[in-house]
Amino acid sequence: MLWFCLFLLTICVAGVLHTYLFYPLYVRWAAARRCPASSGEEQSTDWPAVYVVMAVHNEAAVLPEKLRSLADTDYAGPLQFHFRSDQSTDATDDLLRQFARSFPDQTFVTRNDLRTGKPASVNQIIASLPPTGVYVLTDASVFLTPTAVTELVRPMLADENIGVVDSRMVHTGLRDSGVSRLEDRYIGREVGIKQAESCLWQTMIGPFGGCWAIRAEAYRPVPPAFLVDDFYLCMAAYEAGWLGVASDRAVVYEGVGQRLSDEFRRKRRIGAGNWQNLLRFRRLWWPPLRDPLAFAFFSHKVLRWLTPQLLLVGAVAWLGVILLTGNYWATALFVVVCAACVLAVIVDPLLHVLGIHSSRVRALRYFLAMNLALLLGFFRFLNGIHSNVWQPSHRNQDPGGR
Repeated sequence: MLWFCLFLLTICVAGVLHTYLFYPLYVRWAAARRCPASSGEEQSTDWPAVYVVMAVHNEAAVLPEKLRSLADTDYAGPLQFHFRSDQSTDATDDLLRQFARSFPDQTFVTRNDLRTGKPASVNQIIASLPPTGVYVLTDASVFLTPTAVTELVRPMLADENIGVVDSRMVHTGLRDSGVSRLEDRYIGREVGIKQAESCLWQTMIGPFGGCWAIRAEAYRPVPPAFLVDDFYLCMAAYEAGWLGVASDRAVVYEGVGQRLSDEFRRKRRIGAGNWQNLLRFRRLWWPPLRDPLAFAFFSHKVLRWLTPQLLLVGAVAWLGVILLTGNYWATALFVVVCAACVLAVIVDPLLHVLGIHSSRVRALRYFLAMNLALLLGFFRFLNGIHSNVWQPSHRNQDPGGR
């Protein structure tokens, strides 16, 4: 029994360290050694038609800036904008119609009769589009630079096997209070990992979803009630034989999340959707050492999604070792770790009230909260997911921060 507990503890610790430490270090080190520096811009005289697709629900607070960024898009090929309002009750529909009057030949606006959620809305838009060209899927809260669309398409011109291209997210509105700096640090780390995966294997594991491109031929309709549509579409494209990269030149901006409660709700929803994709695409990641895609998928995502379970099983195994051996050092370390976690949850809000911002305390609280959200998402998945409608998150949209 002791050896079994030690084995479980070792597996759990190794899994968490691999996904959070060893794998990121490895891919970035390997990419730095093997991947050449980005060359000059490739020129093309045959730019494909691009269809910008956006489903919205009550996004009037960010739409003016979003639509300005779309109006400023500099793309040499045919460009259309397709918007679908999912029963918006604010000024969203009026703003979209105003934009359509400014660009009548390029803009198409529709409205759902009933709330259907983002994936179903996007499916409905794309069902009306030609089966060739490039779809750029974007969110209302993400602002594009003028060359973003061009840079999303460029890798597809360089390699006909690339079907998915992600943008590089840059956050605005960073503050010392709240979780904005931790969220920005996390996303920045993810950007580095995905660019390394792109360089090494052309299989970056999932776009961020705020603004990315997929070939029309690679698009597969998202099934009903699937929550994380961008990840599904990317993996479905890989399943069909396409490759995917993250472009460091397709720059977009988004106001970073400020409230822990908003990020907790968002990650709980994502956590439930993760399990839908984990099971749906299990043949892409198991066995993990079969090919680069399986290794990257398992290391980057599967173990990350399993971290809450690994932490719980590891804690139980650690307690088993303590009870079976009575080892003083194992007991003392367990108490210290538990005390640190409890104190982080209690002390960080108190420090915030006093105007004190401890990055280490907040980082531990953020890590615990996000993994709790993933765990609750797992339970939501077990209970069954019957709807994928969504509500916009509160974000600090600060155009001046760019």
